[in-house]
Amino acid sequence: MVDATIIIAAWCAEASLADAVGSALAQKGVSLEIVVVDDASPDGTFRLASSLAAQDERIRVLRQPRNGGPAAARNAGIDAAQGRWIAVLDADDAMVPGRLASLIALAEAVGADAVYDDFQPTDSAGKAVGPTHLAPLALSEPTRWDLETFLAGCQAEQCKPGLGYLKPLIKREFIESAGLRYDDALRNGEDFHLIAALLASGGSLWVSPEAGYLYTRASGTISSRLNPDHAQALARADAAFLERHAAQLSPRAQGLMRLHMRRFLDFGTSEAVLQSLKAGRPAVALAALVRRPQATGRLLRQIVEASARRIRRAGHR
Repeated sequence: MVDATIIIAAWCAEASLADAVGSALAQKGVSLEIVVVDDASPDGTFRLASSLAAQDERIRVLRQPRNGGPAAARNAGIDAAQGRWIAVLDADDAMVPGRLASLIALAEAVGADAVYDDFQPTDSAGKAVGPTHLAPLALSEPTRWDLETFLAGCQAEQCKPGLGYLKPLIKREFIESAGLRYDDALRNGEDFHLIAALLASGGSLWVSPEAGYLYTRASGTISSRLNPDHAQALARADAAFLERHAAQLSPRAQGLMRLHMRRFLDFGTSEAVLQSLKAGRPAVALAALVRRPQATGRLLRQIVEASARRIRRAGHR
């Protein structure tokens, strides 16, 4: 059995897949396999992945019959995985060479079922952009996060790093025994829900302060690219989580998950209103806000933030 399976869900990833796979193959001090799951890409992603697999027996390629999103693709990778540990790597991201060895050593030393590390945002050329994601937390040593800590760190608060955006290394034995998989109804936030379920099922989560994951930052922010329908799906997943794990959750954990759900309901409504206004459909925008007036505060904040960005851009011309 190999030490780790690296799952790369790929959709229209011709431009970046070879670099992602290369960073996975460059891992030192561990035995590994790479499972590339092509999510029914209409371009040459599957052909490229197959070519890479022909060059290295550690690479296997799966092809989804239809596009199902990253959660469904990762589930296919988990089903095929043979490693003791499972790592996920986005097809446009990379890892530093010693990342997996370091995380596995930490996990085995503390008895963790899942481990995180920090990530370094980079531009498309791989150059570091700004501080690491967890820099505001000033972590100096490996730390254990319980469910309440994790949920408190996933509230989409300004100036606070969202913990749900981190990429986990997970013990395959635990997720198999607990029956855990990604929620394939989600197109965003799937890592958050998998780790929340792991913690609610009694798993232990640790985080390393080292930044071993290299996240390629596209234009805009993570939240600004979230589709309103995807936000609604996240809120539904939150409600299902509360129902499924009610007996295992403390009152504070339940409150934090409800807050998370409300935030995404508000966000989805706000984004739907803005999109309708941009499309010249004010009646549709008003109807969405009437259905959830609690989103008014979020909507006003987004309008103010967008106006401030336009003013800053105008000032730089």
